[in-house]
Amino acid sequence: MQIDIGAITWGIVGISLVIILVLAIYKTRYRKFKTNVYVIHFRRGRVKQSGLGGSFILLPLLDEYIEIPTTAQKVDIAAERVITIENQELVIHGFVVWRVVDAERLFSNAEWSRVNEILKDITESVIRTTCANMKLIDILRERERIIKAIIQELDKITADWGIKVLTVEIKDVDVVNKELFKNLQAEMYWNQWRDAQRLQQISQQEIGILSQEREKTVGLKEREKMMELTKKEVEIAKLEAEREKARKIIEAEAEKQANIIRAEGSAEAEYLTLVKKAEGLRKLSEAINEQIISYEVVQRLPELTENLRKMFDKAIFIGSSDKMGDVATSLIGLIYEAIEKMAGGKGLSFLSEKKSKEKIRDVTKEV
Repeated sequence: MQIDIGAITWGIVGISLVIILVLAIYKTRYRKFKTNVYVIHFRRGRVKQSGLGGSFILLPLLDEYIEIPTTAQKVDIAAERVITIENQELVIHGFVVWRVVDAERLFSNAEWSRVNEILKDITESVIRTTCANMKLIDILRERERIIKAIIQELDKITADWGIKVLTVEIKDVDVVNKELFKNLQAEMYWNQWRDAQRLQQISQQEIGILSQEREKTVGLKEREKMMELTKKEVEIAKLEAEREKARKIIEAEAEKQANIIRAEGSAEAEYLTLVKKAEGLRKLSEAINEQIISYEVVQRLPELTENLRKMFDKAIFIGSSDKMGDVATSLIGLIYEAIEKMAGGKGLSFLSEKKSKEKIRDVTKEV
């Protein structure tokens, strides 16, 4: 059996071509989308699937899709032939930023491919209408008024479209009449300079007022500090006075106690002195009494001797005269001892020794 090499070759080539064709068709019909794109896939005119991102293969003649970005979109504005209230022609340049918030509502209520064009036309129309009732100088100064009018009108028109106007900005305003524009600029600069001067004066006045208020506040604070210091000084003075008072009271009490102690000591000393004086007087009195007694005894000695003599005259003695003398001497000794006992043991010391001996000798002779 013979193999037809040419047929095999043609078969391989044909299969390769088919594969390449299939890959080419697949590549051209395959669609893949990011998650920031809302995709609506149609098959035979009906919605097959929709959502953010995804991928699918478009069948020829059967499938189609719409891609709606959900990111912010920018529309440039160039409003020409804008007429002011002074019949001055202007050209206003700006832009509008918006984004899709509900893709299904946008697809149902507006034509996606013409959204930017529609927003541009609406914005330029609102600019012309608003500026027609404004002066040129106000248009140059009060752009926020125009922007606010544009946003309000766009929000009202696109409320059911599923889009949100994020911002509207006016970049510049061109005056067609350049000479007029220069004059307006000069007037505007003059007004700006005048306003700047006025604001500077106001700011200086406010600064002066703030400085006065600050000085007043600082003065009040300083006064409060001085009052606090004065109060503290008064408190310190009160404490010093109380301490001085307490010290004086303590010193007075100590002096009082010292005076009492000194008075008690003086009284005790005086008492002891008086006691000693009394004791001396008592002893002196006793001594005087003893001396008086002894003196009376001595004074009565002659009387006693006389009585003894009479007694001896009447008495009868047996024996010699010497024995009689001894008896007399013994008797006189007994009398002297009796006198000493009566004188408190002092004997006749209160008399002089010579007189005592002479008195005794006289008494002895008489006996």
